Amino acid sequence: MRKLLKKDLPRLIEWLKTSYLLYGPTEYGFAPIADHTPELITPIRPPKGIFFPQYQVLFRYDGKVPKSKGIGLFGVRPCDAKGLLILNRIFTQGPYRDNYWQDQYQSGIIIGIGCNQPQPTCFCHWFGIGPFGKEGCDLFLTDIGDGFLIEAVSKKGEDLISSFDPLLPPTDQDLKRRDEIVARAEAQLKDGIDPKLIKERLDNLWESPIWGELAERCLSCALCTYLCPTCHCFDIQDEEKARVRIWDSCLFPLFTQEASGHNPRPEIRDRLRQRIMHKFNYLYLQYKEAGCVGCGRCVIFCPVNLDLRELMRRILDEG
Repeated sequence: MRKLLKKDLPRLIEWLKTSYLLYGPTEYGFAPIADHTPELITPIRPPKGIFFPQYQVLFRYDGKVPKSKGIGLFGVRPCDAKGLLILNRIFTQGPYRDNYWQDQYQSGIIIGIGCNQPQPTCFCHWFGIGPFGKEGCDLFLTDIGDGFLIEAVSKKGEDLISSFDPLLPPTDQDLKRRDEIVARAEAQLKDGIDPKLIKERLDNLWESPIWGELAERCLSCALCTYLCPTCHCFDIQDEEKARVRIWDSCLFPLFTQEASGHNPRPEIRDRLRQRIMHKFNYLYLQYKEAGCVGCGRCVIFCPVNLDLRELMRRILDEG
């Protein structure tokens, strides 16, 4: 573990930019870092769109292969880093691999930062992440006031910071302050539930009235899926001299419509059930973990105030 003084943060940013196309958090999402030091906030949009763009040209019919630097993400929160890791498993494990994702993710670097002040809508601890979870990161920063403690989580991260001179060894006081910050942040997160129990309860709720009741409020706008760090449905379309991939959503009415006109999920209740079943049941069967990281974005931005935490508690009660 090493310490970086805050006055040296711009030097670290510029140094990283020599090797990576570096992105940092803004109010609305992650954007390329130009001539500024990024504000270390939690953006509205998760970073999945950097490796998995909402509109992505898969190839053009011109015979040219584009080349670019590896992607670096700076200031990624623990929930978002875990979300990227879950997407990596989905896109790279099994008989079919997504080469577009794999090439960008594996050549990139993820620099995470802890959450000193978790929000009331955060429930990442339900999924074993917590405000200082490091899974999915290469480097991890903890803000201790006058500087950051930097921890190498992967060999890629260790190799990167081993050649950055301004880093200092942390003092005992630095480590004590870090422990106090971590304990204070974790104490703010209320007791949660075990998501494994949700999977078991959902097996009994296929015909539950829960889905119809939720559908009376849901607009099927798919905002929750677009802001979710792990939702990954997409469509592929051929345009003039290009094949593109664009985000889709299981909440859209045309998502499952067939060429014959038949739609196996014609109602909002059917699509809501599919989304919850996929996140908390089907993904457990495939990857032994839920497709949720407890970031709270769906809770904050749902236009009709559907709260996923309340739904999960109700599933536990009624399953």
